[in-house]
Amino acid sequence: MPQERIEDVVRESLPTLRAARALAARPGYRLDRGRLTMEPAVVVLAGTETAREKIPERLGGYRTDVRGASATETLRAKDPEGYAQAAARVPPEHRLARFPGEVDVATGKPVAAPLPANPTVPYTPPPGVPLAPVTDRMSLTCSASPDAGWAVLAAFLAAVKQGLTVGMYDFTSAHVLAAVRAALGSAGTLSLVLDDPPRNPSADQTDEETEQALARALGSRQSFAWAAEALDPRVSKAIFPSAYHIKVAVRDRAAFWLSSGNWNNSNQPVVDPWKDPTGAAAIAAKSDRDWHVVVEHPGLSRTLESYLRHDLAVAEGLQATAARAASPLPQALLAGGASLAPRPSPRRFFHPLTVSSEVASVQPLLTPDLGSGNYASNLLALLESAKQKLYIQTQYVHPPQGGEDAPFRALVDAVRQKMQAGLDVRVILSEYETAPYLEQLQAAGWNLAQVRIQRGVHNKGFVVDSSAVAVGSQNWSGDGVLRNRDATLVIRHAGVAQYFEGIFLADWEELAAPAA
Repeated sequence: MPQERIEDVVRESLPTLRAARALAARPGYRLDRGRLTMEPAVVVLAGTETAREKIPERLGGYRTDVRGASATETLRAKDPEGYAQAAARVPPEHRLARFPGEVDVATGKPVAAPLPANPTVPYTPPPGVPLAPVTDRMSLTCSASPDAGWAVLAAFLAAVKQGLTVGMYDFTSAHVLAAVRAALGSAGTLSLVLDDPPRNPSADQTDEETEQALARALGSRQSFAWAAEALDPRVSKAIFPSAYHIKVAVRDRAAFWLSSGNWNNSNQPVVDPWKDPTGAAAIAAKSDRDWHVVVEHPGLSRTLESYLRHDLAVAEGLQATAARAASPLPQALLAGGASLAPRPSPRRFFHPLTVSSEVASVQPLLTPDLGSGNYASNLLALLESAKQKLYIQTQYVHPPQGGEDAPFRALVDAVRQKMQAGLDVRVILSEYETAPYLEQLQAAGWNLAQVRIQRGVHNKGFVVDSSAVAVGSQNWSGDGVLRNRDATLVIRHAGVAQYFEGIFLADWEELAAPAA
């Protein structure tokens, strides 16, 4: 795309665009009946139908692609400062795509960007606890939501004998809360670090109400801290810039559950597709796709527990003595977010897979750890190892812009290289991969014919050559790949990889649609 030339055209055309009352303009690609073409265009955001009609069909020799501004884009144009302050507080999936060369038509300046919420305390891992790969005999239970994720998690919790150590982004499900309280009974202990994101539409209670209920039930048997992330007014200083996004629970220092799914109703729906297929289909239509793994291995369990307890110890020292008041987020910022609107129901459901006492290789990866368990470098090696097939199912890909976040850029480039090399590369993304983000993927060299959109995708999974799989919580944004707290496992076991591959292929054929 002739980026610089179209940027010049935008600057030269500002008087015309102002006269038409356009809001913003940038280099991009033309849409044809909802699908991206390869034709470079001047993309113009119009706030009203009248403005759309006044914008010329061509500017500087390029066709214009005039799009109606969303509520968020309108807020950004009308109140740039308010948008910049508030946008940093919403999850990345709700944020507008940022484009080099996009300008506010009224001012001629770059459009407003979220104000950075930089960490003020450097991250340090627990001393002497490397995230080394482990090849050993272990038992693994694999499952997916909405199919059987909650059934497996419920069994995992019911087996608690001594206690749980948990790091969690969102804990707003009443049935998960009841199961945790029942599992801990009158003697079990709980160590919990919890984030508090904007309320999930499926929530039974807030994260704060969850913590209060646990405090009443457990008293001194609970050790708790709000996550040290920069958007929470209950911490005085922060480590993680926008989220404590991990979903890990360690049981009795001997087994752990690791997932892409939170402890909320959309990620852990109560269904039994085999006893009640009709009821399960109805619930699945408003639930998310997530992947989960339970690993029974004391060594790996103790390693992950060390990181979670270190997070707790550090966060305890960063709790605010008095929480700052947080102004309500403008509804426009969440207008394009998740909803409970029906989604296609799965045509088939997948039973859990249990691998009992078999040899597997497992590499734990944590963000932002910089050692042997570094996510970006290890996942890059996994992607580059693909010889025949690479299947990716993740909520979104928000490519880095300009010279930002080189390790993330390397991951995006690795997928492009595998596409161009002719491998069987297939990517499923969620409805959060909107047209502007698809444009960015196309500009990064991805073939959008190999990309499909599936409503409700929340997992972050990678299957390579039917022999290795990555299951975890890192979204593909700069913060998700590099800076927030997240966890993934790379599992080298053909049976486990092929289990998740089968679910991916069913989604690809039955639930996902061509990118539009």
